[in-house]
This record gives sequence, C-alpha cells and structure tokens, in this order.
Amino acid sequence: MEIDHSTGRFINSVASSRIFALVLAAGESSRMGTPKQLLEYRGVSFLCRAIEGFIHAGADDIVVVCGHEFDIMKDHILNSKFSISADEFTKKVLIARNPDYKKGQLSSIKAGLKAFGEKKAVDFYRGFMIQLIDRPLVRYETFKNLKDRFIKNDCPILLPSYNLKRGHPACFSSEFAGEILSLGDDDSLKSILKRHENRIKYLETDDEGILKNIDTPLEFEKIKGVRDVD
Repeated sequence: MEIDHSTGRFINSVASSRIFALVLAAGESSRMGTPKQLLEYRGVSFLCRAIEGFIHAGADDIVVVCGHEFDIMKDHILNSKFSISADEFTKKVLIARNPDYKKGQLSSIKAGLKAFGEKKAVDFYRGFMIQLIDRPLVRYETFKNLKDRFIKNDCPILLPSYNLKRGHPACFSSEFAGEILSLGDDDSLKSILKRHENRIKYLETDDEGILKNIDTPLEFEKIKGVRDVD
C-alpha cells in the first residue's frame, strides 16, 4: 500500500490476505476518572487485551494509537507480556502518537492510518480492523472469526453482531482508507457506514462483549467478577 503524502490518500491498494489492525487507545477516560487503558479484566489491561486479540486473530501488523499520557501507555505496552516473542512483537506492532486526540475517535483512526501508510508504503493489504480499548470483554476467538470471515468472503465492510445489534471490532477493505482520511474533524466513522450501508456484511456471534462499552467506574465494577473463555 502506498500513500500520497500531498493528499493523505492511499493509492495502489490491491486485495490480498494481509490484514493490519488499529487499536484506538488515545483518549483521556474522563468518565472513568483514571486511564481505562490500564484497567484490568481477567488480569490483563484493557489496552493489552485489544492488542492480544489482534495477535490471536493473526493480524499481520498492529498499530496502537496513543495520545493522552503517551509515554505511560508506550511503557506499559513495551513492558507487558504477549503470546508472541519480543522480536515478533517489535516487527508486528507500531505505537503511533495522535497529538490531536482531543478531537475524538476519528482523529485516532486517521493518525493510525497515516502512521501505517508511512511505515508500510510498499506493502499491499486486503484491509484493516479497528478496535476500541473500552470493549475488553470481546473474546479473542471473536477477533479471529471476524478476520477469517473477512478474508474468506471478501467483504467490503464486516461487522460483528449480537442479537441483531452491531458492535466492534470492525473490518474495512483498504479501499476505504482514503475516504476515511478525507473526512472532516467533525465527522465520524458512522458516516462511512451510513454511506455504504448496502456494502456492510455481518457476522452473527454469541459474544455479547462486542456491544459492551466500559466507560464508567460503575460499569467497571460490574465486570470485575465476570468469568468467560477467550
């Protein structure tokens, strides 16, 4: 995949079996009152669970977008243990900074796409997956099932659903990268979904975690005793 630095648009994208992933971890966690990236579910931080989910899925590359308390988040990632070796992790994972994180989620998606495009300008990818760190209950198996279905069925956009309600992680064909980068600061990823509603496919799952945001202390308290299988 190559990027036109004058416009920020991706060019020469072709279909393949390669996937990269974006972990959005730049926010201030104002409603939680403490960085929710570092809160733990089943002994693993919310941030590392999102990263490990994509490792389990077999994502070829992972971009972790941090902003608020960037150095703390980076140190946390680099000092955490994952299911791959340190050398593999270094090759697979890119930690990107979003200086505009206060502008919201879209700014982090853009920062991740730009950082990846600059690092992997000669590679070609089928598409990318996006996960929010405030959904720590998503099973690792769900990450893999989504990635496998996305590749197998050549879906333009693939979303998981639970009881006919759609959630995250989300999968997008690489063709949407440029369109996302062209969105204004006041826009959101929902604009892409609305514009291309007829191109969205769904993977029905029994994983209710795809819907559950953990944004407040009360929501966090409710999941402390939850036990599920990854």
